[in-house]
Amino acid sequence: MYLTFLLAITSNICTSTISGIQMVSNCNPCVSFPFYYIVVYNYTAVSNLTRLAFAFLVQTYYFALDSVSVRDFLAPGTEILSNGGFETGTLTSWLYCNQNNGTYAEGVKSNLTYQNFTYYPQAGNYYYLGGSNISADYIIQSFPTQVGHQYTITMAVMYPGTGNFTSANFFLGV
Repeated sequence: MYLTFLLAITSNICTSTISGIQMVSNCNPCVSFPFYYIVVYNYTAVSNLTRLAFAFLVQTYYFALDSVSVRDFLAPGTEILSNGGFETGTLTSWLYCNQNNGTYAEGVKSNLTYQNFTYYPQAGNYYYLGGSNISADYIIQSFPTQVGHQYTITMAVMYPGTGNFTSANFFLGV
């Protein structure tokens, strides 16, 4: 089951241009975490261009994503990712893909109340609200890297729902 799921998430129209996919973090099914959970991942670049991708599939509620950051260990004060906090109020710098035109796919929000749960930004004024009910929807961003350099990738994720058919995936590729 897990291998089939992984192939469905990483081999489809949304990820067809990404090679060397490395699953970093996922839940399937996801348990409820109605507060922002901070994920930190250290990555050693294998190419001069790296793609960061998130895929969300929902049964109930949405996933909120905010404060996505990529920083080189050698220059920790310099942000490499563009619009990682979605503070443009749009998906500028991100590629959005909803492979089967599923419903419930959302976008960048400032606040939203859905089924008696109020979503909010982890920082700033905006966050990404995602999730499709047919197959996962994706947001993807490419960023420059140097082969052999180490990078710290951080993000904040929230999911107030439950269900056997939910998944959240974070992966890297070239």
